[in-house]
Amino acid sequence: MLLISLLVFLVSFAQPVAQKVVKAEEQQYSSVVLRGNTASLDWGSNDNPLHYDGANGVWKSEPIALEGGKEVQFKYVYDGNWMSGSNLSYTPPQDGDYVFTFYPQEMRRVDVNLAATQAGSLTLEVTVPEETPGWVTPTLASSKNNFNYTAAPLTKTGERKYEVTVYGEPGETFSYLYSLGGEPYKEERDQPRTVTFAEENSTYEDRIQDWVNIPIAKDITHDFNYSPYTPDQNDAVEVTVKVDHYGNVDNGAVYFTTDGTTPKGKRGQVQSGKGSALSVIDKTTEDGLHTTTFTGTIPAQANETRVKYKIDVWNTAIKGSQFADNNVLYSEKATEFAYYVDDFQSPEWAKESIIYQVFVDRFHDGSSKNNTSVDETIPYDEQLKGWMGGDLQGLLEKLDYIDDLGVNTIWVSPIYEGPYSHGYHPTDFMNIDPRFGSNELMKEFVRKAHQRDIKVIYDLVPNHTSNQHPFFQDALDNGDSSRYYDWYTFLKWPERYETFYGIQELPELNNDTPEVRDYMLNEVVPFWMEEIGVDGFRLDYAKGPSQSFWVDFRHKVKELDSEAFIFGEIWDNLDTIDSYTGKLDGAIDFATQSAIYDTFIKNDSMDQLADSLKTIHSTYGQEYLPATFLDSHDMPRFIYEADGNVETMKMAATLQFTLPGAPIIYYGDEVGLSQSGDHNAVNEWKDRYYREMMIWDEEKQNQDLKAYYEQLIEIRKDNEALTHGDMNMLYSNEDVMALERVLEDERMLILFNKSYNQRSLNITDFYSDSDDLELESLLSEKEYENEEGSLFISLPSNTVEIFEVDGFESEEEDDEENEEEEENAA
Repeated sequence: MLLISLLVFLVSFAQPVAQKVVKAEEQQYSSVVLRGNTASLDWGSNDNPLHYDGANGVWKSEPIALEGGKEVQFKYVYDGNWMSGSNLSYTPPQDGDYVFTFYPQEMRRVDVNLAATQAGSLTLEVTVPEETPGWVTPTLASSKNNFNYTAAPLTKTGERKYEVTVYGEPGETFSYLYSLGGEPYKEERDQPRTVTFAEENSTYEDRIQDWVNIPIAKDITHDFNYSPYTPDQNDAVEVTVKVDHYGNVDNGAVYFTTDGTTPKGKRGQVQSGKGSALSVIDKTTEDGLHTTTFTGTIPAQANETRVKYKIDVWNTAIKGSQFADNNVLYSEKATEFAYYVDDFQSPEWAKESIIYQVFVDRFHDGSSKNNTSVDETIPYDEQLKGWMGGDLQGLLEKLDYIDDLGVNTIWVSPIYEGPYSHGYHPTDFMNIDPRFGSNELMKEFVRKAHQRDIKVIYDLVPNHTSNQHPFFQDALDNGDSSRYYDWYTFLKWPERYETFYGIQELPELNNDTPEVRDYMLNEVVPFWMEEIGVDGFRLDYAKGPSQSFWVDFRHKVKELDSEAFIFGEIWDNLDTIDSYTGKLDGAIDFATQSAIYDTFIKNDSMDQLADSLKTIHSTYGQEYLPATFLDSHDMPRFIYEADGNVETMKMAATLQFTLPGAPIIYYGDEVGLSQSGDHNAVNEWKDRYYREMMIWDEEKQNQDLKAYYEQLIEIRKDNEALTHGDMNMLYSNEDVMALERVLEDERMLILFNKSYNQRSLNITDFYSDSDDLELESLLSEKEYENEEGSLFISLPSNTVEIFEVDGFESEEEDDEENEEEEENAA
């Protein structure tokens, strides 16, 4: 009885405790904020915090104004940490205020709902024609969503009947058309329908007489699924396309060109270029939805060939066809896929490059004569928003400093004419802003860098212009009579147009317009490469232009200089970054930066770091060059995030310099340049603190850190395994990681201990036949030998070592060789 009473007491006590634990686990974050690319959101502020709904275990935003029909890209930031993976996206069905809901256990769930903040409403009830396919959901394109034909699906209420409720202000006029999920499938009608919002909901009954077109398939997806992905002159290329459909789809074709022009065709009839039939290789059905997989072959082409192609499918028994991936009905507007035929290799010098990133306005003021926009009378915090006086003359004067540091490549920030000191808002692609200097001064800088065997990479901005650019101003003034009207994408001239990340000051260039592409490739690119003399480009927002553009870009750049290095800013998931292989030589390595930051700033385990690095480098192709970095002009200074801890900075930099790829030093990192203010404490111009003036007073520079960077640079330049070798992850646990770089007989072993305690490793555990194993430290010059079957290395707290290993295979390589021998024997 005593035992039972005690058990009852413990159970009654345990239940409320367990409930409390569950509650505590539900609210696992202290803060969640929403960031995105619209006017009401931005990527840098905490202006849109979410509040916790304990009853449902979710976080919700306040109502946020969104523009109907315009895709929103967004992410959640919880406890200061960005959600991993690519951006989430949502397209609002109409103008209005929306509530975003964040699910801690289902982070990538998109739950965005219209808030009841508008006083009027109306309900539309529509009857569709008999020939409307039952598998298609009609949509509403309207003045409330910029006549987006996909954003607002209707709800089925009966046989051929659908409805939707729309919200607005009383007295507001509302015009609209119905479609079957796209403009080609809109209703046959000369003018949109028009009604007016009232305070009391009114119902309007509509009947559609006919559709302009009816879709063939629910979705057609190719998504650059071709093999081999980097073909050479010996390779025929197989393309694969997946078709989701309810009716019959039994045929398809791929149309291609090999001269850089756009292919054209329909239902197997080639109108421009050549054609190849698609064959069905697989078909499955689930809940009435068929998925048919087609393949086709594009014949082998000579090296340096630009292959452009489009794909369509159809039902032989009925009229019409439909194209991948944008599901349009005519090839003129269909997605143009492309690849480049070549023996794909990134330049050898780029593999050995150590890049110094210079933000010109913040590096050194060499001439006060061009400081026309510098205002030293305002507080320093405000000065950082504008021009600080750095210029090309200053860069020239400090060229010896950069050379003495030991780097062999300089990445120069944009210095186009434009309104801002960062240069990313160009108003002239072929003139340098007088506040930076002149075209002649840039030529002189490149020439003198080359005299020191230093390459120069320029930051090209091909995706957009400033809204002050003469081209855009001409399009604004003259509408579709302007020669530049089609250089941009106007959604509603003149006030609505496609922009970079929703920034109205940055209208996007339509690089698929032949005139724009011709200008960028045959005027802008040759100017920088031939007139100025740069050795390659860092490509700002490379995700903006199409891959067809990048195929033409590669062809032009390599035609001018086969050894030019082109690498892109592709802030996305690994597969998307890697998809530019063969078009670009490499990419800014955001994934590695995140992994390093999570480990050394957020204190994630070395196990997690090791797993991340293995995943990253197994995704990138061997010739695709990742450009690694710790921080940049777009993110907080690493040493600031490390609370000024120089040892943390050294460990992170050591990892960066011993990984595959091209390491980037953001100016000032090498001398401990940090931030004068907390970017989290301001709601705008956060990046002002990431771009402060370079420290030139040697007494204020961290000379110990600078010497360490110089040592890392020398080690990397002296050991080919660090630039060309394979990477093997040998060991990791919570605090310790061991990796090696191997190139033929050269072997480098790098050990990390980020714990607060000393750790010891027996190096013979990593190598077979290690009786004669010897290690030489390249950081301390100490030497170690195998003694009595073991070679222990003691790593003090927060330290790293780089060893040159004398001989002997790693256990991993030994296992691989044994497997190969067994396979050969079999």
